[in-house]
Amino acid sequence: MLPTPSLRQRPLLALLLLVFVVFAAPARADIINLTAADNGKQIQATQGDVIVVRLPTANARYGWRLTQNYPGLLTVTRNLVLPGLSSGVPGAPATHEIQLQTLGTGGVDLTFISAVPGAGYSPLGDFFHVYLTIDKPGVAKRVNITEYGNHSRVTVNQGDDLQIKLGTTAGSSMRWEVMPINDGVVELINPEEKPSKKRPKKAKPGTPEDVAFNFRALKPGHSTVRFLYRDSAQPDAAPARDFELQIDVPVPPR
Repeated sequence: MLPTPSLRQRPLLALLLLVFVVFAAPARADIINLTAADNGKQIQATQGDVIVVRLPTANARYGWRLTQNYPGLLTVTRNLVLPGLSSGVPGAPATHEIQLQTLGTGGVDLTFISAVPGAGYSPLGDFFHVYLTIDKPGVAKRVNITEYGNHSRVTVNQGDDLQIKLGTTAGSSMRWEVMPINDGVVELINPEEKPSKKRPKKAKPGTPEDVAFNFRALKPGHSTVRFLYRDSAQPDAAPARDFELQIDVPVPPR
């Protein structure tokens, strides 16, 4: 039989037990609920959080699907259809609920499109997008932006990397041109347009491909990065399209 603690030892044992419980308990994950009203917003999450997306659909059989996978950042843990009342859109026939678990740190265009074109429910239509950043205290991250993020705003921390991928056509004379940035808030790491590593070694002329531009957040402040898509064979011609992104870098917490 173990000896009974003395009256002097009991407060110390109670304190040790409390410390053990506090440090042994797993960190509590937050639940972030998104509905149609959040379309186009920037969402901040922490590694380990759960994101629940509820979108209205006109067809209970077909809902919404992610435009891409996010390996190492997000995984789908729940996917089902619910009654229309939970979508945030009055009168919606049904609601598609997708639950995701945040796994790593980074930033992504979290984008859903209607599984069947034309089956999206007004006023949302067939497209839902939020810009999601996943933080972990003290850890720098890489934030990925695609053309879905055009004319939007993103917040990144000092020291974070920002990669912008823009679409082009293999073998075309069209090129993305970066407008000068002189504010010192962000810096272009690769000054030349470089093809994405994920594309084939030699893309066939006329096929779509992405080019990646990498930036780094240097100091707190606000910056704007802008690209123009020009024909290199006709430098005086008007740009075919543009891309613009507002970037906020907050002051680090003390």
